[in-house]
Amino acid sequence: MLERPPKPQESPPRASNSLLTVIMLLVIGTVCAGTLLMLPTGFIGPVVVFGGVMFFGIIGFHYVVWGRWMTRVLREEALKEEQDD
Repeated sequence: MLERPPKPQESPPRASNSLLTVIMLLVIGTVCAGTLLMLPTGFIGPVVVFGGVMFFGIIGFHYVVWGRWMTRVLREEALKEEQDD
């Protein structure tokens, strides 16, 4: 019969990344506001550039925030399942 491998040692609790999230939201909000302020002046080049930055910035934001959050949640669920067994 196969034996179950020993449980890995628990890692110390990590600090929340709420400050990073707030900073990222402020940067994205500032870029969005700046882009909207440029629209009436007729400068389409900077609007296209800032639109691209916003697009990839939002993708990066979701990758960092949701990726870290989901990893933590899945790890906690796996630990709970191991403890229940």
